[in-house]
Amino acid sequence: MRVELLCTGDELVTGLITDTNSTFLEARLFDLGVKVNRVVVVGDVRPDITHALLSAASRADVVVVCGGLGPTADDFTLECAAAAAGVPLEEDAGVLGCLKERYAARGMSTDLNPGQLRMARIPRGSEPVRNPVGSAPLVILTLGGCRLFFLPGVPREFKALLDGEVLPRIRTWLEAEPGRTHRAFRLLRTVGMGESVLDQQVMPLAPSHPRVVFGFRTHAPENHLKLMADAPSQAEADAALAAAEAECRRVLGTSVYGADGEEYAPVLLDLLGRAKATLSAAESCTGGLISQQLTAVPGASNVFMGGAVVYTEKMKTAWVGVPPEVLERHTAVSRETAIAMAEGVRAACGTTYGLSVTGYAGPGGGTPEDPVGTVYCALAGAGMSTRCERLTLTGGRDLVRLFAASHTLEMLRQHLLAAAVTP
Repeated sequence: MRVELLCTGDELVTGLITDTNSTFLEARLFDLGVKVNRVVVVGDVRPDITHALLSAASRADVVVVCGGLGPTADDFTLECAAAAAGVPLEEDAGVLGCLKERYAARGMSTDLNPGQLRMARIPRGSEPVRNPVGSAPLVILTLGGCRLFFLPGVPREFKALLDGEVLPRIRTWLEAEPGRTHRAFRLLRTVGMGESVLDQQVMPLAPSHPRVVFGFRTHAPENHLKLMADAPSQAEADAALAAAEAECRRVLGTSVYGADGEEYAPVLLDLLGRAKATLSAAESCTGGLISQQLTAVPGASNVFMGGAVVYTEKMKTAWVGVPPEVLERHTAVSRETAIAMAEGVRAACGTTYGLSVTGYAGPGGGTPEDPVGTVYCALAGAGMSTRCERLTLTGGRDLVRLFAASHTLEMLRQHLLAAAVTP
């Protein structure tokens, strides 16, 4: 099955907003064993959109179109769809009823203005599907042998309609394809391993797994390994994938923190919970990024007791007990200060473990010995010597902060994994 994505909107081609719908669709389809063949972005120009629709429909079995379905003057994607199909736009009574119902429920007038009414006008012969979280409906249109799905560009609405309506249809069509290729997919998520290192570790395995395609994806601070197996039957695809995954996990070891939809923070919090351990954190250059990542997970308070953003020397002393003489002798960015921060926050919060991070995120600061990008991360814990690691990170301020937080958390994850296997 060939699938293409067409995104419309001047805001996409002028850099005003970032396209997140493409990556969401690609990931969801990859879970079904389908790779998107092409992604096209077109500005708000009627002839360009019409041409793009006809071109995509001539190549693909399915085209997902996002954007241009709203109530404003620049929302004319369906006009272009009607032009491509050679049919008129017609007001749909069902869509009109849904719009009035939605506005009434929100306490708005059901006497729709021209902009609102345009959302009820769809190409003749197309199929509208109610939008559960917005106003503009999903519209399904057939051009030749291609099915086109027109979705709102608002990510919340796009995702709801894609998951609830579009993907189930694609899955059904895939299952009905005669003699189709069966696929199995796995995404292995690694952290603390560069993309080139990941490639060097796993690509020597590829010749032993001819039915499996190896691919890579960088999602800073992580790097992901994509494995897709093709076979005449699902059982064969599953077996081929399992064999390749087992070998990859063997060579990558604990750098793999999860698979598929698993995310780092929930995995780490689960490890803490299984260890019956608690955590606190003292952050300087990361400004609370560690705490933010952990508290974004529901139930984090079961193991994460709290964090302190000790951005100045005064607060390092006042809140986590860093001795003034340590700061005076070694400075705020030093091994000694990081250790004192980790031990101090652990004592203040009464937790099993304490993490700390201090450094020069840039663009200013730094010394000849510790230039911008230098970060010290520390881990203190019950029954262990406090560990501290010095990093030299490159990139802008945001990247330094991101990788500093990631490395600090990874120190804890690796310690928990090692402790779990130590008698």
